[in-house]
Amino acid sequence: MKHACAVIVLGLALLWGAPSALAQIKPPAKTAGPSFKAMDADKSGHLTLDEVLAYATKKSSDVKPFRISDADLDGDGVLTVEEQHKAGITGLEQFGAVNLKELDQNGDGYISKEDLDEYFRRKNREAYARADADKDGALRPSEFALFRF
Repeated sequence: MKHACAVIVLGLALLWGAPSALAQIKPPAKTAGPSFKAMDADKSGHLTLDEVLAYATKKSSDVKPFRISDADLDGDGVLTVEEQHKAGITGLEQFGAVNLKELDQNGDGYISKEDLDEYFRRKNREAYARADADKDGALRPSEFALFRF
């Protein structure tokens, strides 16, 4: 009887503490990606590659050029989202951690407007190709759900 009561008390204690333990678990931060509506410039209900690349160029303008040494705090060649935030860089979060060799096209240690434009176009082109499941050259809203960098 004592054993059964102890088990019940322990079970209740665990249940009582579960909500507070769960409240401390934070879901991973979701990065804001583009919306279908924002990219569908002609409001046709499907996205062409040209619309995606035009949007990519527009979004690359949101990121200001920067010196790699000012942003890559640990010098590992990867710009994490945390390093982006610390350096005040916004607009790259949607890509997660960024390999700086992919970003710095000419290897000069500086991420220029041209570097950013090319990076955004390349990443969006790759995402578009993966999402176009039926390979018809247009993304429908159902395919856009697959549009991930």
